[in-house]
Amino acid sequence: MNKSDFDLPSEFASYNRFIEKDFEQFFPIFKRYENEGYTFFQSIVYSSDDLASSTITPKKDRDVYAQIAMIGYFLLSEYSKTMIFPIPKDNFTAMFFKLKAAKMVGDKKTIHALVANLLAVTADMKKTNLKESEVCKIILALEIGSINSDMIEIQNLSKKFKEKLFENVLIESYPLVTIQVVSDLAYREFRTGDEAFSEWLEIYKELAEAFHMETKRLDCYTMLGGLYRFKGYLDEAMDYFSKAMYMAERVGNKEFIAALISNMADLEHTKGNLEKAFFLCNEALKDPEISESKPSIYINLAEILIKQEKYSEVLEYLQKAEKLSSQLAPIINILSGYTLVKLTGKKNLHNGIKLLEKGGILAKNIKNRRWIATYYYFMGRVYLETYDLSSAIDSFEKCNSIAITAEFQYVVLSQLYLAETYLQRYKISQLETDLTKSKHYLANIITICQEQDLPILADVFYLQGQLLSVLEEYTDAHLMFYNAKQLADENNYQWLSSKCDANIMLLQSRKFEKPTIIIHDMTRVINDLTKYSFTKRTERLPELYLLIVFTNEGTNIFSYYFDEEAAVDEVLTSGLVAAIRTMSSEVFGSGLRGIDFEGKRLLVESYGKFCGILGCSNDSFNARTKLYDFLKRFEVKFGKTVDELKYSGKFPEVKTAAKHLVKIVFGLRGELEKIV
Repeated sequence: MNKSDFDLPSEFASYNRFIEKDFEQFFPIFKRYENEGYTFFQSIVYSSDDLASSTITPKKDRDVYAQIAMIGYFLLSEYSKTMIFPIPKDNFTAMFFKLKAAKMVGDKKTIHALVANLLAVTADMKKTNLKESEVCKIILALEIGSINSDMIEIQNLSKKFKEKLFENVLIESYPLVTIQVVSDLAYREFRTGDEAFSEWLEIYKELAEAFHMETKRLDCYTMLGGLYRFKGYLDEAMDYFSKAMYMAERVGNKEFIAALISNMADLEHTKGNLEKAFFLCNEALKDPEISESKPSIYINLAEILIKQEKYSEVLEYLQKAEKLSSQLAPIINILSGYTLVKLTGKKNLHNGIKLLEKGGILAKNIKNRRWIATYYYFMGRVYLETYDLSSAIDSFEKCNSIAITAEFQYVVLSQLYLAETYLQRYKISQLETDLTKSKHYLANIITICQEQDLPILADVFYLQGQLLSVLEEYTDAHLMFYNAKQLADENNYQWLSSKCDANIMLLQSRKFEKPTIIIHDMTRVINDLTKYSFTKRTERLPELYLLIVFTNEGTNIFSYYFDEEAAVDEVLTSGLVAAIRTMSSEVFGSGLRGIDFEGKRLLVESYGKFCGILGCSNDSFNARTKLYDFLKRFEVKFGKTVDELKYSGKFPEVKTAAKHLVKIVFGLRGELEKIV
């Protein structure tokens, strides 16, 4: 091959001239690795490693090959190998990646030494290149902030770093460092749900494609797969993981391949394909070279066994994961705690609850919303099983509130368990309000099932029919049993169809089962439904009319109309707010809430210091999710200045910023809206 035809990947673009100069020595070694079946990327890294270690190679060239090998091993996720190379004390890029590798392997001594060296490099740089010194200081400060878990400092520095992105110095002089920092910032939103970093994903996607870096596109596709997975779109998540798998195989990144298999196994067991998920995890573990991916695979295996109720086998895998990873401590403690509770013995119950609570605290500290939702879900189940019903209700309500934007399956599961918990409480209280609460959550699940085409709709219709019978709402009960029977017949669901027939006959003859018998049957059906898997299928929204945001005290902050023809006057807007405020506190309980007004369905949600009303053509889980997301962002932007806002007249600064938020959250295009 002619040296002019040999193109290094973009990740090593800055070394093109060096490889051309030393092509006669480099190419034969590179070709030997390629002939042995290694990928193009791996062959470059391994041949550079050989040349960096060879005494035949001149010292000056060995240093350059060491940099190529070190960065290559980092991108291949082989962090322990990254650590073996000596690096020049004046090379910011090489030291940056060695610092990142030291953080991954937990080498604190090396971390401290490298931070000191990097501080010296940035100080010297100031004498010769002020612009480079400024951006490198920000990058180093971000790493120090990350080491110290200083979230506020990281947020402030990320804004400064974003400003520098538009200067040529980052892109031209430090492309690989730049995209790595952007990747780290994007992952903060991905891992923790901290929306202060939500913009970085779009920046990362653009840079990953613009630089044509396969290792970074691999990272990006994996992140996108994870985001779709948390939202509940498992098919889309699998598509992105498949794209990432193709890229990982091209690059030869075994750790990423193993991690992707683990992610795919997670998708499979979330879908309910437990045996397939178990097989995938064990296949990934067969490769003796993987290490970084093992903890997540062990956790996956533990989650599968919990779903299979094989609790005696779970702790072995969690203990293996705990030995290998401190970063996964929150979920390890949560799963270990629930497993101990399920094993017999008072001591296990006590220790299990302690571990669950520890995992919940750790998850909250790092703001990982998926793990927080998992904590409240399992805590709710423990409280339900130990008959602490008030605590169970509190936990499931918190789980639902978080899961609405973090983990779709828990939205359904938490509300199924809330329906059951209120039924259990009714057995003690005999209060109709407990039955009404259970009815409320079943109605929410019906809305979700209809919008997302979930397979349990017929069962939930049947449950709602039974509950309406207990509440003596016989006409509505008859309709629910009729709807359930139709769906059961369409799906050849004979057991449910015959149960509906029996209940319809009882209603017609005015002969009813005792409430305790009905509730016992409902509890059994709900417990069966919680073993299903729930996948989000669509983002479709109903027709949207208006959005109103007001403070908890009732001060109207922001009004927005999606169609100017549907706009209403300020008197009606004030009336809506007043009507919502004077309604019973049940309206402001958790779950999907809505009231009918002027032919519209008004969804009501609160977050922090603000309440929101979204006018729709019909009830909708997706619309509820958008409203909740909007209020969260609104709270972040204006929560600290709400007292000033209440006395600032027409709030012009709010309207401009909030209009932009509406476009982001609701995905609007064009000028269909009107701000009043």
